[in-house]
Amino acid sequence: MSDNENKPTLDEEIEKLSHEDLLEITQSSFRRLITSDPLLADLPVDVTTEEVLAQIAVAHGQSITITVTRYSESPLSVVIAQKGATVLDLKKAIKRAFTLKQQRQRIRTKISWRYVWRTFYLQNTENGNILKDDKKEVAEYGLVFFIFCRRYTSSWKDVMEGQICIAAGNQ
Repeated sequence: MSDNENKPTLDEEIEKLSHEDLLEITQSSFRRLITSDPLLADLPVDVTTEEVLAQIAVAHGQSITITVTRYSESPLSVVIAQKGATVLDLKKAIKRAFTLKQQRQRIRTKISWRYVWRTFYLQNTENGNILKDDKKEVAEYGLVFFIFCRRYTSSWKDVMEGQICIAAGNQ
């Protein structure tokens, strides 16, 4: 008998692997591919399909990255479409990115996004426009640099200087 007859085939070896083994092999292969690609190298290890597609869209000029920096917190990168993105799309992207960040940090805090968007708002710091209308395109507000400001009074116009809670801008 030769050694080739006793060796199991690749298909037989794969069938012997457990689900966990196959999952680990797939994840490690995926991690190697991501880290070897200069375009995707800065993505986290447990990257989602949505994040990969968003990063590719940014590289192709179809999307833009907005970095949201909150007071005393680490920055949060948000990707939205370059053309046709509305204020609501931006808010949804912030929600998705923040939720994903919490999952990665294993934080289980329930957030009322309805409360967040009623209490905080986006403001373009370059021209002072407040992004109140969820249906308007972000480009109409001149997307250059945004700030999440705390609403301290009932009037949208009364924004106290130095009371910035969250800032976001183009990278």
